[in-house]
Amino acid sequence: MFICKGILRILALCIWCGKCDVFYKQIGDEVSMKCGVDSNSNIEWKLNDVLVLTIDGRRGTRRRGITSVSGDILKVPRLETRDSGNYFCRQSGKEHIVHVVSGPVLVQSSDAELHCDITGDPNKEVQWLRPNGQKYNENNQVIHLKSVTSNEAGQWTCLVKDDLKLSVTLTVVGLQTTAVNASKGDDIELSCSLPQSVFQRVVGGTWKANHLPKVSFPTLTNTPNEGLHWSCEDLSKVNFTTGQLSTNFDVTLKNVQSSDEGTFVCTVEFEGGVRLSVETTLRVVDKPSGKIKQHCTA
Repeated sequence: MFICKGILRILALCIWCGKCDVFYKQIGDEVSMKCGVDSNSNIEWKLNDVLVLTIDGRRGTRRRGITSVSGDILKVPRLETRDSGNYFCRQSGKEHIVHVVSGPVLVQSSDAELHCDITGDPNKEVQWLRPNGQKYNENNQVIHLKSVTSNEAGQWTCLVKDDLKLSVTLTVVGLQTTAVNASKGDDIELSCSLPQSVFQRVVGGTWKANHLPKVSFPTLTNTPNEGLHWSCEDLSKVNFTTGQLSTNFDVTLKNVQSSDEGTFVCTVEFEGGVRLSVETTLRVVDKPSGKIKQHCTA
């Protein structure tokens, strides 16, 4: 069974190491980093050796600014995972390392491990709190969640002591779809999607309609060269996106008729053997005639 590991490492949020500050932040937080020079000085900030901000100390002008500054302090608000890396102020040589931690996104029925690793004391007991605030029944630094559902989704907290805790947000998603009403002769879209990218790799899947045994539906295939894509040779009844896929598995049913009305099932298979299915229904009605009735009045 595939296991996702959500890792929490109990460290101070900022660790000082000479000219280097190490920050551990969560998505959406803000981080402030000090260059250590006079606020009227020229300042250059780089992220992973790429120039992100230049300030002319005398004129106060900025170039390539993707963040904000206050004096010699660089501020990065609303952190995202792409903001992780090595921030370097050239004038002082001061270096800051930022780690932006995000919680795992899992599909329903997956297994998960949540880690709360305490450096130097691996046997110390901790208290885990569920998203609803209730205590988890184990005090281990590593806990195992089996076949997760929306009940496990939310913020899990590892409590070491009253003033030392860390949290990780576990997101659990399923396939989404909507029922469809169509007129005879229309091309209609059958929707099937994940609300966001997930930790597990999609390895296969298909559409199926038991009442249409002769209709050829595409199958999901994931290959090293083409990535995740639809595969089908018969396009007479069903059309689909030919490019690489991510979270959207919609297909288009062409020229719908009353005989097409019924239930359609979208199934997506993930690495580790987890399979999710979702049903949508199609209702087909006669196309409006387009004639306008005229009424006589006395």
